[in-house]
Amino acid sequence: MKKLILFDLDGTLVNTGSTGRKALTKAITKLYGKTPVFDHSLISGRTDTENFELVYQLVKDKKPTKNEIKKISDTYLDLLQVELKKSCKNKTYELVPGIKKFLAKLATEKDIVLGLGTGNIEQGAILKLEPSGLLNYFTVGGYGEDGRTREKMLQTAVKRAEKKYKTTFAPEQVYIIGDTHRDILAAKNCGYHSAAITSGFGDPIKLQRAAAELQVKNFNDIKTFYVWLGLSTDPKGVKRGIYISPASAIEHVFFSRTGIDEDRLKMLKIKKYEDLPSGTIM
Repeated sequence: MKKLILFDLDGTLVNTGSTGRKALTKAITKLYGKTPVFDHSLISGRTDTENFELVYQLVKDKKPTKNEIKKISDTYLDLLQVELKKSCKNKTYELVPGIKKFLAKLATEKDIVLGLGTGNIEQGAILKLEPSGLLNYFTVGGYGEDGRTREKMLQTAVKRAEKKYKTTFAPEQVYIIGDTHRDILAAKNCGYHSAAITSGFGDPIKLQRAAAELQVKNFNDIKTFYVWLGLSTDPKGVKRGIYISPASAIEHVFFSRTGIDEDRLKMLKIKKYEDLPSGTIM
């Protein structure tokens, strides 16, 4: 039985030195003559499609048209290349510790499919990953232009993987690894497994409340990831404190290791994770 692992990009695979935020800020300034002021927390964990809208509204106070989004996207990509060159030159572009060894090991597993599940638009994702040497590990992906929400993006990635490998991935066969609470909530809303990298851009409190199945600093402990993926067993037990329990008693009723109890959610008219009292994480 094949398993699909989808990786977020920024803060999960690489840290590019905030090149995306810098490029977007400069793109809006160049196009509209006003510099948007915003915190990184506004855009982290969202799709580029949503971020282009949000930052545009900061300077124009209205929603952008499709043509405006296209202009922002094109300008952003041009400036992203410039910012990435600066980051590499200044040595602020870094791989998340352990990721290269982890991907190399996973690539030897015949029933593992590696993909991207990133809010970056596809060309932006390619630009950001090119300096890392990691791009060739990923055979499928979901990207920022696939939908405004992370859920839609992840579901699109799964469909692409199913088409490419001519198989079906049930929710319990899909594993999401990201660094923000939005990555984890999207995974749960789709019924997928979730793991959180705590050294990225995620807010620590929100990330813990999102209650990923696995929460670790980076990829140095490959053995723990292999236990989580069901690729190996650990008769001695995983180190205490690695696995994160659901955030509340009521959440524990609805969520298991494989995702959501759909029947119970429908019975109580709960449509998604954020509708639970413990799930209100902005």
